Amino acid sequence: MAETREIYDELWRDKWGDMQRRGPVHRHNLRRLRETVAALPDVASILDVGCGGGDNLAALAAAGPYRLSGIDISAEAVRIARARVPSADVQVADVVASPLPRTFDLVISIQVVEHIDDDVAALRNMAHMAERFVYISTIAGRMRPSEKSIGHVRNYTREELEEKMRGAGLRVLRTEGWGFPFYSPLFRSAAEALGAGEPSGPMRAPQRVVASLLYQLYRFNVPGRGDVLTVLGEIERRNTA
Repeated sequence: MAETREIYDELWRDKWGDMQRRGPVHRHNLRRLRETVAALPDVASILDVGCGGGDNLAALAAAGPYRLSGIDISAEAVRIARARVPSADVQVADVVASPLPRTFDLVISIQVVEHIDDDVAALRNMAHMAERFVYISTIAGRMRPSEKSIGHVRNYTREELEEKMRGAGLRVLRTEGWGFPFYSPLFRSAAEALGAGEPSGPMRAPQRVVASLLYQLYRFNVPGRGDVLTVLGEIERRNTA
C-alpha cells in the first residue's frame, strides 16, 4: 500500500494537474457532474472519493453552497486539493480499507474505480458513506497500453459496473455513455497509434489550444454513447421505508 501511495504522490507532483484542469474529457466530466448534481433533490453534503487535486470540489464549490469533503490515497493530491478548495474538508484515506465514520447525501467518484484493485470493497464503502446517492464515472471499452501505464487495472462494461453497484446495495437509476465517436474510438485510438497516449505534465500553449478545440468538438458526440461511463445509484434502504 505504501508503494501505491508513493506512485500516486509522484504522479500528482510531476504529471497530473493540467490534464485534470484543461483536458477536454475532464472538462466534459465536470460539466456532466455539475448537471447531475444540480438535478438531484435535497443534496447538501457531498464526498468526493479519490478527489485528486480538487478539480471536482472546485467545480462544485462554484456551483452551489454544498458542504464538500474529499478523500484521496495520495498525500500530495490532498495537499493540492486543500490549497485549491480551502472550504472543503479533505483528508488522506483509503476507501478500500474502511469507510469514513459519517455519511453524505451524495458520494461521487470520478475516473477512480478503474485504478482500484478491490473495486467491490471500494463501492461497498462508498455506499456505506452515502445517505442517498452514489455517482460513479469511469472508462469502458478496450484498454489501451497508456491506460495501464497510469494505473488502470480494468475497463468496465455497463453490465459489470451496474452489477457491482447493485452488489454494494445500490439501485441503479441511470447509466450513460459519453464520447462517441470523436473521443472514443477516434481520438483514443489515434492518440495511442501516434504514441501520444495520456497527456502528462504542464501543457504548453499549443497543447492548450488543441485541448480547447477538442473540447468544442466533443460537444458534437452522440448523446448517451461512448466509453466514458457514468452510473447514478441510490441506496436501496431508502426505498424500503
